[in-house]
Amino acid sequence: MADSLSGFRERIDACDAQIIRLINERLKICLEVGEYKSAQGIAVRDEARENEVIARILDGNEGPCPPEVLERIYRILIDTAVRLEEK
Repeated sequence: MADSLSGFRERIDACDAQIIRLINERLKICLEVGEYKSAQGIAVRDEARENEVIARILDGNEGPCPPEVLERIYRILIDTAVRLEEK
């Protein structure tokens, strides 16, 4: 049985590696945004933009991930980005 699962597990591991890479890439961009905002005197938190991002993500969701789960994931990403930008 474990042998029959190994192919699935390899695919999941490959997806996880891509997810980690993309999360870190996204957060690196957010650090650049934070530097720009700081130089321009712009507030870090922009609730309108945050809501726009969440709406776009939910609109583009084709499943099977439930929308409330995606929203939680993105709220965590956004909160993490805000904390990084504030440093």
